[in-house]
Amino acid sequence: MSREAFYQLTAEDANVLMSMLERQGDRPGPFAAVLREKFNRSRVFSREDIPANVVTIDTELVYTINGVRAGPHVLVHKPAGGLPRLALSVCSMRGLALLGLAVGAKTEIPGNDGEFEVLTVESVVFQPEAKTRLKEDGRQAAELIDEAPQVVDFRPRPRKIVISDDDDPGPSAA
Repeated sequence: MSREAFYQLTAEDANVLMSMLERQGDRPGPFAAVLREKFNRSRVFSREDIPANVVTIDTELVYTINGVRAGPHVLVHKPAGGLPRLALSVCSMRGLALLGLAVGAKTEIPGNDGEFEVLTVESVVFQPEAKTRLKEDGRQAAELIDEAPQVVDFRPRPRKIVISDDDDPGPSAA
């Protein structure tokens, strides 16, 4: 794996990696090595602060493998077997390698044939944390624009008493 890679994770993503690391234990192998390196070279952000161009769990992204375009795929936290074509598991080597990378970042992983694969994030199509921030920002902007109180007063208004000089009660008295 490339030493230049710098990973940015949400606290939730870091917890997922921690549980994966605990399950791996001291087992050797390329997946365990990538997992340990990812965990050791990551910076952890809150969901509100993670940049919108970073791959997090449930992010839809487009990337390249040795320059060949792949995706769009959604990075999911499910076992690699039996997923739809659109899904890429964080439990797979490629999914794990892409987690935490920003658009334009590259990383190198061992491939199935013994040669290394270079993965590059081309674009983040959808990131759930960014979508949540947009919704919250929209709500806050709407609150700032509408400064009128949002309280409805249901108290009965007092009636004005009308005193008239006319003692004829009118047709309603009949």
